[in-house]
Amino acid sequence: MSLLALAVFAGTSTRFFVPENLVDNFSRKYGEQAVRRLNSLLLQMEELIKLPEDQIVIRVNRFFNQLEYCPDIKTWNKKDYWASRLEFLGKGQGDCEDYAVAKFLTMVQLGVPEEKLFLTYVKAVGYPDAAHLVVTYYKEPGTVPFVLDNYIKKILPATQRPDLIPVYSFTASDLYIQKQYGLGKRINRKLLKTQLSLKTIDLEIQEREN
Repeated sequence: MSLLALAVFAGTSTRFFVPENLVDNFSRKYGEQAVRRLNSLLLQMEELIKLPEDQIVIRVNRFFNQLEYCPDIKTWNKKDYWASRLEFLGKGQGDCEDYAVAKFLTMVQLGVPEEKLFLTYVKAVGYPDAAHLVVTYYKEPGTVPFVLDNYIKKILPATQRPDLIPVYSFTASDLYIQKQYGLGKRINRKLLKTQLSLKTIDLEIQEREN
């Protein structure tokens, strides 16, 4: 079975798939190595959906951290670009927003409750790019979150990441002013540019109805 056929095959035999027309375009644009990365993600998602939540978080973080860090200006010739998961996998590289969004969307699709996951902007102390985006995972409400990052690949509680100073956390619909080691007060205001960017990202990876 060819690599292309394998990705299409996933659409008819597994829970998660990419529509055939997207796979065709993806293969032509990015090549066989990118299709291998896509197939690897689809197969992992099929496996992870059956595992406990903590294993989903660990393994999704590990999977996307295999990809290479590269700023948008080199990858897309743009100062700021929020890539979809297929674009991230296709290029095999991306910046902090691409890691964070890919992890966030994948964990939500795998059943991690959305109220436990946030995209969090931080000031990264001691790194070339201080404006940095991570995923924060709250195992229980009101607890110190765990940080899913591409700078330090090991998942650690926020109290063990003094190099990251939180600014605000958000989802596509909610915004919180961040406390030092936990979720701050929810504020009502017009959607930020980051929230609008998240809303525009196509899921592309779909889930078959049971």
